[in-house]
Order: sequence, then C-alpha cells, then structure tokens
Amino acid sequence: MIRNRFIFFFFISAVFSFSAQKPSVVVLGVGHSTQLINDNHQPAVIRAFIDKVKPSAICVERSPEEFSRNDFYEFTYEQQYTVVPYAREKNIPLYPIDWLPSETDTELGFGVKDLGVPRFVRQKEGFLGFTVFTEKSDFEDDLYFAEKQDYINRIASWYTKQSEKTSLDLPRRLFLYRTFLQSKRIQKVLENYSSADTVLVVIGAFHKHDIEQNLAEQGYTIVQPSAFGRLSQPDIKDHFRKQDAYAILSFNLLGMQSQLMKINNTLVDYAMEQLGNDQSNELEFFRIRKSVISGKISPKQAQAMYQSLLDKAGSENWTWTGVKDNSRIDSYFDPFGNLSLKDRIRLEIARESIKLSQQKEFKNQIDMIDQGLTSYKKSMLHFYIEKYLK
Repeated sequence: MIRNRFIFFFFISAVFSFSAQKPSVVVLGVGHSTQLINDNHQPAVIRAFIDKVKPSAICVERSPEEFSRNDFYEFTYEQQYTVVPYAREKNIPLYPIDWLPSETDTELGFGVKDLGVPRFVRQKEGFLGFTVFTEKSDFEDDLYFAEKQDYINRIASWYTKQSEKTSLDLPRRLFLYRTFLQSKRIQKVLENYSSADTVLVVIGAFHKHDIEQNLAEQGYTIVQPSAFGRLSQPDIKDHFRKQDAYAILSFNLLGMQSQLMKINNTLVDYAMEQLGNDQSNELEFFRIRKSVISGKISPKQAQAMYQSLLDKAGSENWTWTGVKDNSRIDSYFDPFGNLSLKDRIRLEIARESIKLSQQKEFKNQIDMIDQGLTSYKKSMLHFYIEKYLK
C-alpha cells in the first residue's frame, strides 16, 4: 500500500514537473504577402518583432519535405524572404510545421495532383491566380490584427459552417484537419524546449486561433503578440533592407495591383526614400513607371524616358521578382514578372505605343522580346499582352 502511494505521488510529481517545463508560445498570424502592401506588416516590422520576442526557435508554414528542398508556397513572402533568412542570420533554429495532403488525396479531392501548380495562364485573382489586395483591411490592419475578436469571429464563421452540399465542403474540412496537424507538429517542437524558452510560430492568420486552442488544451501558455508592445519607427527603419524596397516597388508598380490602381503610395514613396540616391537602372525604371501610373507624365514623355533608359541598360537585372517557376513568363503577382529588365522596358515602351496608336513601334518592341523566349513563354506572353497590356 505504502509502495503504491509512493509510486502515485512520484507520478503526480513528475507530471507537474513536466508541465512546469513547458515553453511559452507566440503565434503571429500574418497575411501572406501583405508585407508588400501594408506599412504595418512590412518585412522590417516582422524582423523587428522577432527581435522583440527573442525566440528560442521559430516555426514556419511549410511542410518538412518541401522545406528540406527550400521549396515554399510562391505567395508566402513573409516566410522565404523575411522570416527564414533572418532566422538563419540570427542563428535561430527553424522548424517546418505545415502539412500537405498526398498527390493521390489531392487528385481524389480536387482533380489535380499538385495544388501549388497554376494553370497555363493565371486567373485575374483567387487561388493560384494573381495575388492582389483590394480590401481596406489589407492596407490598414495592424500587425496584431489576427488576435482581435472580430477577426476571430469572422474566421470561425467560415470554418464552423458546413457547406450546403457535402461535395463542396472539402476545403473547409481539409483546412481543419491541416490546422490540427500543424498544431501537433508545433507540439513536437515544443517538447524540445523548457519553461525558459519562447517559441514563435509565424503562420497564416486563418490558422492562428485554432492552433492556440489546441496548444492551450495541452497545457502550453499562449502569449499574444501584442504583449510585446508597439514597434517604434526608428526600430523598424533599422530593420529595413534594400530588397524590401525593391520588392515593395515590384509588387505595387508592376503587378496586378497597378492594373487595379490599388497601390500603397505611402509605402512606395517610403521604399524609394530608403533607396536614396541608388543609381541603378532598376530604380530609374520604377521612377518612370510610378510617374506613368500617377499620370504625371504623358505617354510620349514616358516612351522617350523608357527609350533613353533602354539605350543605357546593360545586363543588370531585378533585385527581386517573386518568380518560382522559371519556365513561366509570370510571377504570382505580375503577368510579366519573369521578363528581364531590358525586356520589361521594351514592354513598357510597347504599352505607351498602344496609347499613341503606334502599331508599328508596338510590334517592333514585342518582336524584340519574343526573340529571347521559348515557345512556351512566348505563348504565355502574348495571352497576357492581349488581356493586360492593351
């Protein structure tokens, strides 16, 4: 009897001891690529926040198999271009915690084997279409938007409501299953850390609340990101990088955002200011493009400025394009994202030529671009020209 009591109390003591050793968890819910359209989410903010948290480890939204190949979702700017390189720079351990269905399951459920491969040409927006932002909240949400109750309620209303037709309910069910397994992978990571540690999870905002509930039920302490306070402007500026500026300019001035005239001019001006007197042809191109979009120069002036830039442009290329598949002509946000800088200048000359009814000049520029392309890229280019250039 005494022996049994001893074993019982030893077991209880061990349980409480284990519980006391559990690390704290911070789940930062993000909008994918909103870092390029929202001042409050910009890459420098993410880096500054990481330094505030001082995490012992960071969990990122990619499955282990793909992460090991350095393969990310094309639209998760915050992961592969901000969190991952910064964590490696700071020697913070990284853990991939996402889950993907097998090709067989994907084909059964959706009729395609790989949900990450877009069609020959992309839709204007939507899943595997071009990434665009149109809602006011996309531009104005603060860094901690995902922990606010109105956002939590809005997301819950989606993942708790079954579709009227069971056959259409797979995305919701898969989301719940995926999020549950994400939390389980995070839990495996947490088991390697103690109460002295804080583990940061950077993940799509849709997943945040469900993950937190799962982890809280397992006895983990959830610390909300807002507990670390506001980030100062000097702190953000200290974490700004040259690539941030060029990525912001590319996303706003070259992609579908510019087609929709949904540009964050404040962020674009800030990016240009941070680049200062950079003498690159790339920056000069962006300055011309911004003047065109804002209507500050005429098509004839723009054409002349582009031509002058083309005459001096050498082999210099883009700082950042967001292109994942180099066999394509597009990127995840720009129909012409995989053109070289020189060919993009030619394309913009062609765009201005259309406005001036100069069909011969338009054709000459497109013919020049065609010369360096594969037949696959050429077909894609001409489809996008018909849809988005004229």
